[in-house]
Amino acid sequence: MRVARIPTLAMPAAAALLVFAGAVAAADPPDGAALYQRNCASCHGADRQGTGLGPALSARTYRYGGTRGDIERVIRTGVPSQGMPAFGGTLAAEEITAIAAFLPARVGQAEPEADEDEQAAAEEPPREFDAVPGVVDTLDYAVRLDVFADGLETVWAMAFLDPGTVLVSERPGRLRIIRDGVLQPQPVAGVPPVYVHGHRWNQAGLFDIALDPDYRSNGWIYLSYSHPLDETGPEGGPLAMTRVVRGRLRGNDWVDQQVVYEADHDHYGEPFWHFGGRMAFDRNGRLHFSVGDRGVQELSREPGRPSGKIHRVLPDGTPAPGNPFQARDDALATVFSFGHRNPQGMAIEPATGRLWATEHGPRGGDELNIVRRGGDYGWPVVTHGINYDGTVLTPHQRAEGVEQPAWYWRPSIGVSGLAFYAGNQFPLWQGKALVTALSPRQLRLLTIDGDRVQHEEVLVTTQGRPYEPVVGPDGAIYLVTDNPGQILRLTAQEERRQ
Repeated sequence: MRVARIPTLAMPAAAALLVFAGAVAAADPPDGAALYQRNCASCHGADRQGTGLGPALSARTYRYGGTRGDIERVIRTGVPSQGMPAFGGTLAAEEITAIAAFLPARVGQAEPEADEDEQAAAEEPPREFDAVPGVVDTLDYAVRLDVFADGLETVWAMAFLDPGTVLVSERPGRLRIIRDGVLQPQPVAGVPPVYVHGHRWNQAGLFDIALDPDYRSNGWIYLSYSHPLDETGPEGGPLAMTRVVRGRLRGNDWVDQQVVYEADHDHYGEPFWHFGGRMAFDRNGRLHFSVGDRGVQELSREPGRPSGKIHRVLPDGTPAPGNPFQARDDALATVFSFGHRNPQGMAIEPATGRLWATEHGPRGGDELNIVRRGGDYGWPVVTHGINYDGTVLTPHQRAEGVEQPAWYWRPSIGVSGLAFYAGNQFPLWQGKALVTALSPRQLRLLTIDGDRVQHEEVLVTTQGRPYEPVVGPDGAIYLVTDNPGQILRLTAQEERRQ
């Protein structure tokens, strides 16, 4: 048997071959799916289904062209006027190409190997959600899910006027009434006109509903919404701002309207996002309401500007006595706290009377805060998030004098509505916080001890984005969703833990 000998000179060549093979392995093409999850999912959803921050991504929904080249261009250059950041400075060209290849292109413009059936399947990937009607298991209860009302459009808030009557806000500007479980066919007449942008990323519209603490005797109902002026801005869009009014219902008519809060018109702006719009009355009958930064981050830190603030007023709109900046000529007397980005959930904790608020962060950095008088909540100089394009927004997650969140989410969940449970349907949840997550479309339960969250549990995953949880007079939990526009009702079917 002859054994071939490897020439001595071949050894370096073999080593070089191994090095070359390693280099090839190291140069594997970027993973488009993983890049999408890291850079895009916080706005567009883990399954490309869309969130409150960005639209669904499918061949039918692209606004700026649907070819692979179009998709790469939008990722690279962004759409600044619509709040879409440019990733050309933070992602390599091959990474942008990989993300574009991961996303569905339009039929007829896709890669040659993708036939129409594959394209149709790629347009709307399957997403799991809990069946309604149905039962879901939580740590404490088997929870029954039922549809309380449907046929609605982008429901933002609801309020019980009495045990059998519910008032519902639809973001396009309609106020609806549900009587004894039946949605009335006609919207309430006379509701003030709201600004609603035609873009699918629109965040403007009719927002929250709050009842006066003395509603039974005075009938006052408070609405927040995006108020348009007749003027347009530099880019030709209407100027708008968060506004609060109160009125009464007479039959199916909105009457006796009074303006509770309207910012100086110099503070109105074109962006159709970050209006805030949530309201809450405290134990002393003072109304708190949020105004987002309106897309201009630095204004959140200026006490003389309404944006990026939580305001506190008396029921008639008068600045509440004891507000922190009333003695300053350069500040608004209504400001209660500042340094906010876009608070869309607010609630009073029953056991303590403290005001809590949820706040949308950028890419990561969603927050749950205890809102304190005069508190500085840091935006945009302190945050647990980063820019949407992956760049560092600020190196600071803490700073002297800046309030730290009681809880934060990184990556972002698109945190929205907030309520504290108080009722007899779920006694084991008494005093716990309910929050909604727009991106994963979930209702979550938070166990709070003092100033900190001890435990978080996902209770329900919904088909539509859940904007607000409401505890009804019957102790059931009601959850408003969009697409489909429904109100879900959660009741305890069985207690799992004694």
